[in-house]
Amino acid sequence: MDEATISRIDAEHIWHPYGAMPAPSEPIVVDGAQGVRLQLADGRTVVDGMSSWWAAIHGYRHPVLDAAVTAQLGSMAHVMFGGLTHRPAAELARRL
Repeated sequence: MDEATISRIDAEHIWHPYGAMPAPSEPIVVDGAQGVRLQLADGRTVVDGMSSWWAAIHGYRHPVLDAAVTAQLGSMAHVMFGGLTHRPAAELARRL
């Protein structure tokens, strides 16, 4: 899917809750991320100074975090806590 198509579909179907309404400009299309850098669809590489709203404090594609996510996805991505629990939640709770 090319950058123009992504931008068009985004404009037609995606709400960006943390952006201005109406949007002052089209969102920037990102193809990848590594460390502190974003690879844009137009080929440029930029530093993500916002750290994905401070959620990527260890950078993108950190090998330890990628390994943990990959291992977890091998068993389940997510279940809600409405009467359910699982080993990763219990292990994290014990550590915290």
